[in-house]
Amino acid sequence: MAVDTDLLELAAAWQPQRPGSGAPKNIKDALVEPDWDGLGVVVALSVDQAVFVHDGEAITVPAELPPALVAAFGAVDALVEGSLTTMALKSGEGSLPSMPGVERPPLLIPRSVRGNIKDDPFVRARDHDKREAARAPQILAALERGERHAFVATDLLYLDGTPLWDIPLLERKRLLDGALEASYLVRIAPMVKPSAILTQVTWGTLGFRELHYRAANSRYLAGQENPDCAVSRPPEGPHGPLKGPASPR
Repeated sequence: MAVDTDLLELAAAWQPQRPGSGAPKNIKDALVEPDWDGLGVVVALSVDQAVFVHDGEAITVPAELPPALVAAFGAVDALVEGSLTTMALKSGEGSLPSMPGVERPPLLIPRSVRGNIKDDPFVRARDHDKREAARAPQILAALERGERHAFVATDLLYLDGTPLWDIPLLERKRLLDGALEASYLVRIAPMVKPSAILTQVTWGTLGFRELHYRAANSRYLAGQENPDCAVSRPPEGPHGPLKGPASPR
């Protein structure tokens, strides 16, 4: 069964929500997950087809990826947000590919900013958006060449004819876990409470440069800044970054 035309149109029109400028510590009942430093996509899914969409256009992905996602899918149809990335296929330090630096226009920095500019939530949120835009051409070219990437699902936006963006994040995550079965090429982004410092430090040693904080009760605000979302760098241990053998889920 091919993907429904209405679902494809929804995928083409979809715009991701953006992190707000507030500090992670101010997000009530936050959940934390790593940023996969990949290409943000939505996938329109049916029982026998997976269409990957980025910036309103269906994109070419390695031939092994759509059937892997279809095999992992256990519902009728869905719109799943996620990231196409190589990070989920690697472990150890240095797993993050280098990306071009981001030049920050002076007018982007508000006059009221004090302390370390790089750690200011306002600046970090906007630098995150710029990095995503800067790395897209490189990843799209790699996908065109057929280079292996995994799909890491981060949110479920539509399931079996029902839109989900107006229900709490924690419920969307629960439904996502039920709709997809993880495999080598298909992952579901892990999430922890902010108190799980050791896990977040380990993510940092594995090359994750940013963490996403989202309120458990937050709704999805497509195409908008979400004040219930923030980005931050991973914490360090008391004596600097910890070393560990753990690998991303």
